[in-house]
Amino acid sequence: MSLFYLPRKVRLRLEKIQRDFLWGGGAIVPRPHLVRWNLVCMEKRKGGLGVRNLALMNKALLSKWNWRFANDREAFWKKVISQKYGVEEGDWCTRAVSERYGVGLWKAIRNEWLFLKSRLAYQVGNGRRVKFWKDKWCSDEPLCESFPSLYSISLTKDAWVSEVWNSESDGEGWTPLFSRAFNDWEIAMLECFMLKIQAIKVQREEDDRVVWTASKSGDFSIKSLYSILEPGEAHLSPVMVFGE
Repeated sequence: MSLFYLPRKVRLRLEKIQRDFLWGGGAIVPRPHLVRWNLVCMEKRKGGLGVRNLALMNKALLSKWNWRFANDREAFWKKVISQKYGVEEGDWCTRAVSERYGVGLWKAIRNEWLFLKSRLAYQVGNGRRVKFWKDKWCSDEPLCESFPSLYSISLTKDAWVSEVWNSESDGEGWTPLFSRAFNDWEIAMLECFMLKIQAIKVQREEDDRVVWTASKSGDFSIKSLYSILEPGEAHLSPVMVFGE
């Protein structure tokens, strides 16, 4: 389940075994299921019993491989996968897998990338693998979303961070280029923009890396992703618990 997509029929069969064991305790005669299974699978702090939802757990386990692909730059398995499917800009993930028939091993993993990416940010090192406008690297959203009017007049919409950084010793700093001069009412916005990016400096000797925003350490964990995937705290009612 940590490497392969769990088919729906298999998951339903496993969940039935879990339910029968929970409510029957191994009894031969089937016993009624007293609480809906989706509530049983919720965390204890949310009112459930903490039994793992197999579909969500499978999704979290598959997502971990995307995290490993983004971070394990020299791993042999990554080189094999990259050679077969190719990589997207930045080398953080492979290209989308377009196998028409069946469910390939990597296809199921790659399908989880976009969700994982929505919870990632980038820690800038040399800036060669992070998009200046389009990636999250200096705030909780890309600069193109924080400053859409500036983005619209940028001459470097698709630039890497390293391309907008002047590394010359006599004038080190940011050098974003725009297609026209700024109007008076745009100066305050430009100042805010410059303050935001000036808080970060490119480190030429360090590599860029991805950061998991759901943890304080920035490291990915299956537990934290599972908590994100799990529904919110339940407001229990007799109908929700026992069914109609």
